[in-house]
Order: sequence, then C-alpha cells, then structure tokens
Amino acid sequence: MPPRIRTVEGSCWGCKERRVICDLTSPACDKCTKIGRPCDYGKVRLRWTDCVASRGRLAGKKIPLYQAPILQKNADHHILYFENELLPRFNLSNTVPRVDLKLLSADPVLLQSVVAVANAHATYRSANEKALSLSKIQDRNNALRMFRKQLMGIQTDESNNALFTANVLLCILDGIIEPITESSATHHHLMGGKAILKQWKGVRHVFQTKYELPILMLSIFATMDLTHAMLIGDDPYFDASSWHEFGDCKPWWGTVKPDDDFLETMAILSQLSTLGHEVRHFRGTAPIGILLSIQNALEQQATRQEEVGQTKDQKAWAAFCATYRLTASVYLYRALSALDVGHPLVQQAVSDCMEVIGGHDLTDKLHHCILFPVLIVGSHCLDSAQRFAIRKSIAKTASYLSFEALRSLESFLEKRWDELDTSVVCKQANWWMYFDEIANVTCLF
Repeated sequence: MPPRIRTVEGSCWGCKERRVICDLTSPACDKCTKIGRPCDYGKVRLRWTDCVASRGRLAGKKIPLYQAPILQKNADHHILYFENELLPRFNLSNTVPRVDLKLLSADPVLLQSVVAVANAHATYRSANEKALSLSKIQDRNNALRMFRKQLMGIQTDESNNALFTANVLLCILDGIIEPITESSATHHHLMGGKAILKQWKGVRHVFQTKYELPILMLSIFATMDLTHAMLIGDDPYFDASSWHEFGDCKPWWGTVKPDDDFLETMAILSQLSTLGHEVRHFRGTAPIGILLSIQNALEQQATRQEEVGQTKDQKAWAAFCATYRLTASVYLYRALSALDVGHPLVQQAVSDCMEVIGGHDLTDKLHHCILFPVLIVGSHCLDSAQRFAIRKSIAKTASYLSFEALRSLESFLEKRWDELDTSVVCKQANWWMYFDEIANVTCLF
C-alpha cells in the first residue's frame, strides 16, 4: 500500500505545520481562511524570540522589531534645557536668571557655548548616551572653533562680555560636566578667562547690574579660579578685597550682604591662596604673623556663629559657611605651615568639618555646593567612618548634579585613601604634590 500523502509541494506554512493537504489558493488557502489563520507562502520562515531570529539567514541575530529614531534637538530646546535644568544646579537661590533668547540668537559664540554645555549634560544624563555622543562632541568642537575665531577678531566691550561668558561655559563643560583627563583644558580655559578680564574694562559694569546671567557667570568663574589656584599654587584673579563686591548681587550662592560670613571666608581663602603662590614659588615659608591673624579671623567667625541664636535656615547657612571655613584651616595648616596629614591640628579641622558634612543642618541644595570642602577634607580623612560619610555625601550629590566631575572626585579620593593606608610618604607629601593629579582636571565648588 503506497504511503499516504499528507502535504503537497508548495504548501503554505500553516498547512505544513498542521500536516494537511493545502489547496494552494493564493493569496490565502481555504483551510487557513476557514480558521482565520494568517496564510504565508514565503520560502523562508523566521521565528522571533525576544527579537532574535531562530531560522534563516538572520538566525541568532538580535534585531529589534522597532527602534525609535533619535530626535534632532534644535538650539531652542538646548536653551530651555540650559535655563531650566542646568542653571539651577549652579545656583543656590530660588530664582534662576532668565536667558535672553534674543541676545543669544544674535551672538553665535554665546549661543553655541550654551548649546554645547546643555547637550553635554543632557547626554550624560540620558540612557541613550552612546548614540548621542557624536552630537555632543560636534557641539563642543563647534563652540571651541567659534570661540577661537571671535578671540582673533576686533574686541569691544560687548564682544568681551560674550567671550567671557562663553569661556566660563567652556570651563563648566570641560572642568565639571565632563572633565577631560588627558589634557589641561580646564587650566587653559581659566587662564583664558583671566586674560579676557584683564583686557576687558566691563567687570565693574557687571557688578553694577547686580543681577541676571553675567553676575552669575562671574561668580562661578571667581570660585572656580580660586579653588583651582589653591590647588596649584597660583594667584587668584579676584583678591581678598574684591569679594565683598559680590554682596547684594545675585551670584551662585544667592544674595547676601557684603559683610556676610561666606564672603568673608572667600576673601580669606583668596588671601591664603595668594600666600600659597608666594610660598610655592618665592618665599618657601609664610610670615607667622599673617598666619596667626588669619587663624584668629577664622576662630572669631566660628565663635560668632555659635553665639548668635539661629533659625533653621540660619543654621543651614552657618553650616555651609563652616565647611568652607574649616577648609581654609586645613589649607593654612597643610599648604602654608607644612604640617603632615596626620598632624593633630589638621585632623581636628577634618573632624570638625566632618561633623558638619555628616550632620543634619545642611539642606540638600547647600550640600550639593560643598564639593571643594569634600575634596580637601575628604582627602585628609584617616578614619573609616569619616570616609563612609564622604562616600555617602558624594553619592547623594551625584544623583542630583549628574556631573562627571563627581566620578573624578570619588576616584581620586579612593586612590588617596589607599595610599594613606599603605604609605608614610603620602602622609608627608606637600600640598601641591598631594593634589597634583586632580588639580588641572576639574574645578569643584
């Protein structure tokens, strides 16, 4: 008896699976039509499991059924992102300077710098960072190209204003959002900013405006320049007598009076940095009388804050000022007095600052703006509990700021802690060698 034929050549895939005779009707056979089954006569049939073909020439290859296109974002989108997402991360006040769209549109250098900074930060936060990286790199290169072209042209107060703001944005881009480790881009941007300020006579006009984006950018530059100068032994652009001029303005730390403790501390840090420049390059030692007077000023501020009755907000601000004040003490002992990391005076200042950082007085927003104290004090922590508190502080801040500089900071601290635990030489290293690895890479405040 001949074998029973259950299928015919050219059957649809549905009839082949069910092992029944197909009538070969096209486009759909009767048997598939009756049961409402899709009818397919294709030569090769693909089965998709988790977007992976199990048969045919695409077998084993993961090919998504649908891939959403990358949206092209224009300059207006980046300006809005810059204004609403990025500027609040560089501002302690509740009001953020409004960005003049008309002014930006008329100034391609400023516009491209804003676009580059906004795109870099948005890309860093994005889950699709790899796919967007090319656009980010192109925007940065365009910003640098246009900045250099403008720098070679004829300079006016208006063009210098735009150049300086663009320069600060490049400092933020290469020193905070995405530090470039293989070069000293941040250092060169800061040197360029100083050169523009020396040539430009409009700084006084910026102070007179007392508000908006120019004063915010000037205050950011002044702080980045100061912290950078302290790490490398340079002379900061703004001397101690200049900081009170930020009073009653709208800088990144908010509006305060000219005699506020924070401005006093920044003036002291500037004075210390100038002394550090002289000690590293000329003197070798700092005059003991000056050091004692500075130490006395720091102690008087601490006593004054303890004696005054404070509200919750006042306690938070006092804690914020204290982190910078105790950072100044560490600098005075280490950089200017040449004390070792383990010296009791150094460790006392570290311990006092860690009580503030690990305490409950600092608000979240203030906590995000103590990165320089975290770097200085954290790198001198010898106790494991203190190091844990520093890690916790960085993790808390990184989740909000989304800056690559936080990774650089964490990596530097972990390496320094390992060296402190295993090498006596590290504890005895001078200030400049101690921070040499991170000094030209990033600017933190």
